[in-house]
Amino acid sequence: MTGRLLLCILCISFSLQAQENSVLYKISGNGLTEPSYMMGIINFFPADKFKVPTEVDEAMDNCEVFATKTMMNAKTQKKFNQAVKIPNDGWINDYLTDDELNQLRLLLLLDFEVKEHAYHDFYSRLQPIILVPTTTALNLGDNIVYTEQMLHHIAKKHGLKIAGLGTIQEEIDAFKKFPIEDQVEALKHTVNNFYDHINEYNELVNDYLERQDLEKVKNDTFKATNESKEFKKVYYDARALDWLPNIEDMMKNKPTFFALGAPYLVGQVSLIELLRTKGYKVEPVSVHF
Repeated sequence: MTGRLLLCILCISFSLQAQENSVLYKISGNGLTEPSYMMGIINFFPADKFKVPTEVDEAMDNCEVFATKTMMNAKTQKKFNQAVKIPNDGWINDYLTDDELNQLRLLLLLDFEVKEHAYHDFYSRLQPIILVPTTTALNLGDNIVYTEQMLHHIAKKHGLKIAGLGTIQEEIDAFKKFPIEDQVEALKHTVNNFYDHINEYNELVNDYLERQDLEKVKNDTFKATNESKEFKKVYYDARALDWLPNIEDMMKNKPTFFALGAPYLVGQVSLIELLRTKGYKVEPVSVHF
């Protein structure tokens, strides 16, 4: 009897864990007249693996506002691109050994066929941590889709108002607090172990699409930042806390679909738990990729 009871408890526990795993959550209760939705996303996917699920499209159709962390347009994108360059016209050469620099050049110029002038004028000027996802994206070539762009397109199709939780300057200020030492170590790991890095990215994609395990996705994401505790605190934890009042106001005003980086939704300081603590009902929605 004891063994059967234990087995039953374990089965219930695993079942609840499986039900909790999702990339999409429905937010209701605590005075909301209509539910809102929150989706955890990653920046880009292999195009042959990702398609926006029907359940996400239907959730957007039930909303009036589409919100992301910032309002991105040509002007704000240009401002961000300028802000993530190495200060004082610096070069990536200042941070890598000769061997590491040669390995980076081989990746960009030979494997990814980046032109020499593009490397000199653009890529070599980027801060180390920006080069980490850049090399991943270049490795995908034309087989790449950007998640926020795809969701933005669907939001426009449904006639949703577009909103941002913060400003581009807040994004830049948070990014600037990423310690340069952690940035350099993250880039060195990428350069010295590039195909291990790609395998880690593929594992992240599988954790997202197949297992829908945002906790694992968050951990996978931090590997690419050299697991910088300072960056996590400033870029993720502090911003989740700052956004919470705005999220509440938006949901009370109109049903809103939030598309935010997966690390904001889960963990010790997470939007899902913050909303639950405030009295909202936050339920995982079954999603099929």
